[in-house]
Amino acid sequence: MGYPAYELDDKGYLSDMSRWDSRLRDWLAARENIALTAEHLGVIDFLRRYYRQHGTHPVVRMITAEMAGALGPDKATIKYFHALFPAGIHQAFKIAGLPMKQNCC
Repeated sequence: MGYPAYELDDKGYLSDMSRWDSRLRDWLAARENIALTAEHLGVIDFLRRYYRQHGTHPVVRMITAEMAGALGPDKATIKYFHALFPAGIHQAFKIAGLPMKQNCC
């Protein structure tokens, strides 16, 4: 079975968000040296859901509030978020297959 082709921009973000799937997610995470856990997947699912509903990226405070409901208040911190995604929010966006923010980098 062949693999679908994925087009990434020069910073490694997926060009077409609709092409994202679990194989690409896993490959992007490996490229970022992240071993995905249930906590990572919860954040990634939230990011994708939020982006589909609002057409924009959530801020870290929204993500940590979501993490509080899903993982408990002890994990609803920016410090814990950075334990999951050491390179920050843009690393999470990249693995989630979201486009790069227009006003960024």
